[in-house]
Amino acid sequence: MHNASFIDAVQLCDIPEEYQDIAEALGLKTFLRLSQLCGGQDLYIPKLESLERGPRDRDIRARFNGGNYRALAAQFRLSERQVRKIINGTRT
Repeated sequence: MHNASFIDAVQLCDIPEEYQDIAEALGLKTFLRLSQLCGGQDLYIPKLESLERGPRDRDIRARFNGGNYRALAAQFRLSERQVRKIINGTRT
Protein backbone atom coordinates (compact mmCIF):
# COMPACT_ATOMS: atom_id res chain seq x y z
CA MET A 1 0.00 0.00 0.00
CA HIS A 2 3.01 2.28 -0.34
CA ASN A 3 1.65 3.78 -3.62
CA ALA A 4 -1.73 4.71 -2.19
CA SER A 5 -2.66 8.37 -1.97
CA PHE A 6 -3.33 9.62 1.53
CA ILE A 7 -4.91 12.89 0.36
CA ASP A 8 -8.32 11.89 1.72
CA ALA A 9 -6.75 11.26 5.12
CA VAL A 10 -5.18 14.74 5.46
CA GLN A 11 -6.57 16.65 8.41
CA LEU A 12 -6.20 20.27 9.46
CA CYS A 13 -3.62 19.25 12.06
CA ASP A 14 -1.44 17.93 9.18
CA ILE A 15 -1.26 21.40 7.62
CA PRO A 16 1.71 23.52 8.77
CA GLU A 17 0.55 25.95 11.44
CA GLU A 18 1.30 29.08 9.38
CA TYR A 19 -1.16 27.86 6.70
CA GLN A 20 -3.93 26.54 8.93
CA ASP A 21 -5.88 29.83 8.94
CA ILE A 22 -5.91 29.78 5.13
CA ALA A 23 -6.99 26.13 5.10
CA GLU A 24 -9.79 26.94 7.54
CA ALA A 25 -10.95 29.93 5.50
CA LEU A 26 -10.89 28.07 2.17
CA GLY A 27 -11.93 24.71 3.50
CA LEU A 28 -9.58 21.76 3.63
CA LYS A 29 -10.60 20.33 0.24
CA THR A 30 -9.99 23.65 -1.53
CA PHE A 31 -6.69 24.18 0.29
CA LEU A 32 -5.52 20.74 -0.80
CA ARG A 33 -6.50 21.54 -4.39
CA LEU A 34 -4.52 24.78 -4.17
CA SER A 35 -1.59 22.80 -2.81
CA GLN A 36 -1.90 20.40 -5.73
CA LEU A 37 -1.96 23.25 -8.27
CA CYS A 38 0.66 25.56 -6.74
CA GLY A 39 2.50 23.58 -4.08
CA GLY A 40 6.17 24.51 -3.80
CA GLN A 41 5.78 27.73 -5.79
CA ASP A 42 5.91 31.30 -4.63
CA LEU A 43 2.32 32.45 -4.98
CA TYR A 44 1.27 36.08 -5.23
CA ILE A 45 -2.34 36.80 -4.32
CA PRO A 46 -3.52 40.24 -5.44
CA LYS A 47 -5.17 42.55 -2.96
CA LEU A 48 -8.94 42.61 -3.12
CA GLU A 49 -8.93 46.31 -4.08
CA SER A 50 -6.94 45.55 -7.22
CA LEU A 51 -9.47 42.85 -8.18
CA GLU A 52 -12.29 45.36 -7.72
CA ARG A 53 -10.80 47.81 -10.23
CA GLY A 54 -12.12 46.00 -13.31
CA PRO A 55 -15.77 46.08 -12.22
CA ARG A 56 -15.36 49.67 -10.93
CA ASP A 57 -13.83 50.83 -14.21
CA ARG A 58 -16.62 49.17 -16.22
CA ASP A 59 -19.16 50.94 -14.01
CA ILE A 60 -17.43 54.29 -14.58
CA ARG A 61 -17.44 53.75 -18.36
CA ALA A 62 -21.12 52.79 -18.27
CA ARG A 63 -22.01 55.96 -16.34
CA PHE A 64 -19.91 58.26 -18.51
CA ASN A 65 -22.12 60.63 -20.53
CA GLY A 66 -19.46 62.46 -22.49
CA GLY A 67 -18.56 65.13 -19.99
CA ASN A 68 -19.26 64.11 -16.42
CA TYR A 69 -15.63 63.55 -15.42
CA ARG A 70 -15.89 65.68 -12.28
CA ALA A 71 -19.08 64.01 -11.05
CA LEU A 72 -17.64 60.53 -11.62
CA ALA A 73 -14.43 61.49 -9.86
CA ALA A 74 -16.41 62.63 -6.83
CA GLN A 75 -18.70 59.60 -6.89
CA PHE A 76 -15.85 57.10 -7.08
CA ARG A 77 -13.38 59.12 -4.98
CA LEU A 78 -10.86 59.41 -7.78
CA SER A 79 -9.14 62.33 -9.45
CA GLU A 80 -10.51 63.64 -12.73
CA ARG A 81 -7.25 62.56 -14.32
CA GLN A 82 -7.80 58.98 -13.11
CA VAL A 83 -11.36 59.01 -14.48
CA ARG A 84 -10.12 60.30 -17.84
CA LYS A 85 -7.55 57.51 -17.99
CA ILE A 86 -10.23 54.94 -17.20
CA ILE A 87 -12.56 56.37 -19.86
CA ASN A 88 -9.75 56.48 -22.43
CA GLY A 89 -8.57 52.99 -21.55
CA THR A 90 -5.10 54.19 -20.59
CA ARG A 91 -5.22 53.34 -16.90
CA THR A 92 -2.43 50.95 -15.96
